[in-house]
Amino acid sequence: MSLTPKQAFNKLPQRLHNFFIKYPPRPFAQYAEKPTNIQDPNMNPFLPNKNLDSGRWQEAKYSLRRASDLFKMAYKFGIQDLLPPLPQKRFFEDKYENKKWMKGVLKQKQQVWERKLPEKLQARKEALENMDQTIIAARPRYKKQLQKKEQRKNTWF
Repeated sequence: MSLTPKQAFNKLPQRLHNFFIKYPPRPFAQYAEKPTNIQDPNMNPFLPNKNLDSGRWQEAKYSLRRASDLFKMAYKFGIQDLLPPLPQKRFFEDKYENKKWMKGVLKQKQQVWERKLPEKLQARKEALENMDQTIIAARPRYKKQLQKKEQRKNTWF
């Protein structure tokens, strides 16, 4: 049993129903994506519009809170694309998928010793590898001791 469009429209919540009566869905009417003047037939009810007579800006017919309530109701019924363009479209999954994380959340600052530890360990490793050359530079006689040590080294063959 499929619903006719009129029956489906009547099943919408009252606030959404009244909104679509006052501002028809997108296929029947096109709405401006940027602020326009108040005489424009394509005036968006979610955006502020300019009064050309007085030169003053008129507030949006629907506040951001009321617009988000309408969007959330329409989202439940899968008809959020029929609403006029919203100035702030960050809802639900989009809000969390495209979140800009703070630096401190992505990478903790750490203590100074924690930040310098990898460099310190690398320098220590290189110093241990070059230990013999460092000692030879300080005490040239150490070279003979290394040669004797190399000769005394036991091998299995």
